[in-house]
Amino acid sequence: MKRLSFRLKSFLAAYFTVVLIIAVIFFGTSLFGAPQIVAPLCEFKEIPAGETARQKISVQNPTSQPLQLIGAMVPCTLCGCATTKGLPVTIPPGQSESFFVLFKATTAGEFKTEIKLYTDNPEQTIVQLQVRGTVKQGTTNQ
Repeated sequence: MKRLSFRLKSFLAAYFTVVLIIAVIFFGTSLFGAPQIVAPLCEFKEIPAGETARQKISVQNPTSQPLQLIGAMVPCTLCGCATTKGLPVTIPPGQSESFFVLFKATTAGEFKTEIKLYTDNPEQTIVQLQVRGTVKQGTTNQ
C-alpha cells in the first residue's frame, strides 16, 4: 500500500510539473505581461499665447509584430488645444517611428493633459502620452 502511495505522489508531482511548464510556455506573456508600448513625455517649455508649438514624438515598438498607431484622442485644456500630425503610422518590430504633437496656445498658464494613442495591438489598444508645458503671456505690439 505504501508503494502505491509513493507512485501516486510521484505521478502527481510529475503531472503538475509538466502542466506548469506548458502553461509557462504557452501563456508566458499572459502570466508575466507582454512587452509594453510606452510613449515618452511630450513637454513644451514656454509657448507664447497665440502661437502653435510643435514637438516630435518617437514611439518604439518592442513587440515582435508590426504596430500601427491608428489615431489619437486629443483633449483641450484651459491654456489651449493639442493636435497630432503624421498619424496613422506603422512601426516595424523592434524599431521606432515619429509623429508630431502640436499645441495651439491660447491662455497663459501651466497645462497638463493626456493624449490617447490608439493602436492595432490587441494586448494594448491604448497608449497614454503625457503632454505638459507652460503658456506665457503673448507680447503686444503698440
